[in-house]
Amino acid sequence: MAKRSKENTVVKQAFVAEVLKADPALTMNQVGKQVSAKFGTQLAYDKLREAFVGAGGKVDERRGNRSTGKGKGKGKKAGAKKTAGRKGGRSRENTNQKQAFVAELVRANHDITMNEAGKQVRARFGTQLAFPRLKEAFKAAGGKVGKPGRRAKPRTTLVDRRLGRRVADQRAAVTRETLKAMPTHVVIVKIGGDIEPHQFSTRNDAEGFARGQIEHGVALNALAYYQRQPLNLNVRVDI
Repeated sequence: MAKRSKENTVVKQAFVAEVLKADPALTMNQVGKQVSAKFGTQLAYDKLREAFVGAGGKVDERRGNRSTGKGKGKGKKAGAKKTAGRKGGRSRENTNQKQAFVAELVRANHDITMNEAGKQVRARFGTQLAFPRLKEAFKAAGGKVGKPGRRAKPRTTLVDRRLGRRVADQRAAVTRETLKAMPTHVVIVKIGGDIEPHQFSTRNDAEGFARGQIEHGVALNALAYYQRQPLNLNVRVDI
């Protein structure tokens, strides 16, 4: 077995130049294998590279030096390219097909929403279309994109929120205000299990309101009239 010596290294490097001269298309790895097969031992990497480059060989720099870890980032990118094109993955061709399907949906139904179009894309292809791509295809096809958030529903009746949100709270607030003011004439209207007090400054106004309620279908037993009367009581406080 030949020892690693300067002379042995020179002989191996000369052999590298001969092999590469005979076939310039050989890679450095292939030349190194031929050196190992001829001499029984391999040539050190730096010496092999020195002789290979000196003889006009082309070194692929993309792979980097495995021993130092250089070029790992490029290796990851290469692997990413392989996975990007796999079946069912996010590829440009798959995206184009989904966007074309979105355009067909909009042409068939101009009132379709972007959300509905996205659901149909998922049902058709098994995967959803990224939101920016969905919006791009939807708008390009003439779809109408609304502002995000819920649409405000028109209020049918005006409600004074200061009295509370529930109807029972609002009626209770009116009752409290009525008792606080201590009106002279009060008409009580019973609606279901609740009561609505209505205060008036004169008896005529109270009677007119009661007649109007009866004309609108309110039963007599659902109405009550009260008049504030002074209490003739002698109150004595013993100390």
